Amino acid sequence: MIINLEKIPDCKALLRLEVPTDDAKAERNQIVKLFAKQAKIPGFRPGKTPEAVIEKRFKAEIESEFEERIMKQAMQKAQEENVDIIRISEIREQSHNIDGTYTATIELVTAPEFELPNYKSLEVQVPKIEVTEDQLNESLDQIRERFADYNDVENRGVEMNDFVVINYKGSIDGNPVGEVIPLAPATLAQNTGFWLKMTDDSFLPGFCSPLVEAKIDDTKSLSVTIPEDYQAEELRGQTIDYEVEIVSIKEQVLPDLNDEFADKINPGKSLEEIKSALREQMEEQRKGYRKEMITNQILSNINSDLDFELPKEIVMRETQSRVNDIFSSNTERGVSEDELVEHQEEIIESAGQQAHSSVKTSFILEQIAEKEKIDVSQEEILQRVSQIAARQKTSVKQLTKQLEKKNGFGRIYNGIRIEKTLDLLRNSAVIKEVEAEDLETK
Repeated sequence: MIINLEKIPDCKALLRLEVPTDDAKAERNQIVKLFAKQAKIPGFRPGKTPEAVIEKRFKAEIESEFEERIMKQAMQKAQEENVDIIRISEIREQSHNIDGTYTATIELVTAPEFELPNYKSLEVQVPKIEVTEDQLNESLDQIRERFADYNDVENRGVEMNDFVVINYKGSIDGNPVGEVIPLAPATLAQNTGFWLKMTDDSFLPGFCSPLVEAKIDDTKSLSVTIPEDYQAEELRGQTIDYEVEIVSIKEQVLPDLNDEFADKINPGKSLEEIKSALREQMEEQRKGYRKEMITNQILSNINSDLDFELPKEIVMRETQSRVNDIFSSNTERGVSEDELVEHQEEIIESAGQQAHSSVKTSFILEQIAEKEKIDVSQEEILQRVSQIAARQKTSVKQLTKQLEKKNGFGRIYNGIRIEKTLDLLRNSAVIKEVEAEDLETK
């Protein structure tokens, strides 16, 4: 077989191949012999059907099998040219020629080529794990709030630190929030019977202070500008006008922090035991948070040092998947299809940016895994299958059947391999602990 490989833009390559007459004939003869052994044709004993009859009866199947075998051989030879082939994108042309040769031109999707930057001993900053007494008491107060009593207040207006029950509706330039920004959280658009604690950081910055001194049944108009650090980018800088009705005002009365309260939370436990268990829980939560922060900082560092071409087809497929998820989640929370279609360009742009970052990170991690020779054992895969089966409350045997049908074992292998790669990166990082308030200002 003669092959010629030409790299083209967008992480693609053209593979031109030619199978000489003798090689093509030998390959076809092998296939015909295989068909002859298996074919059951009336008038002939099994395995005794003349090859001419086989070739005529199964012409299309023989050609298909021939092409499939040649494609596999071509892929193997192409891999020897140090080209990481992801898949065949298109068979542009193929021909079984009169002289007995076979020629084809195949378009391939290939993995991007790039040089890894330094990915070990990267410095990351994380908050300290230790829980201070103030932080512990703050968490205890949150628990106390779940057991608090709320007394109605009728002889005065709203004050800071009160709880108020409100109805509200938001608009942007006179139009409902949901119509202007379909991706906006439903709670930003409107609500009834909403409990609001009157503090500066409740709900949205600047929402509470205009309600001070308002009385029951009063309606207040106020405007709030979404801060630039708000989680949803599409809302940043937007000004929302609200009409707020005060339904009731309530004063919170917290239970005393003592052994009696501890027994109410967890019968038989003292306050000190509750504190100890809570501290341990908070420290475990912080460890998980730190792990996520370390991962994000490492990947951000590596990503910022690299710029390379990505396979458009893979990015587009990932983008479509994310767009589908956005449409599905918004439909479930009541956003109409018309509203989503109206903002589909923004949705696609946002999904495309996320997809680009995700696909890029995947290729980086795969190359690190290759360089570090990270592998996954059969035992690790079987252990993961058992864990999944336990979560899904099914048998390992039943789950194995499902995975075999959908190449699930390949996904499990890749998932474990990426986890092990991330573990390597985290274990090699240089961890610098800082106070939480210092971290937030970085």
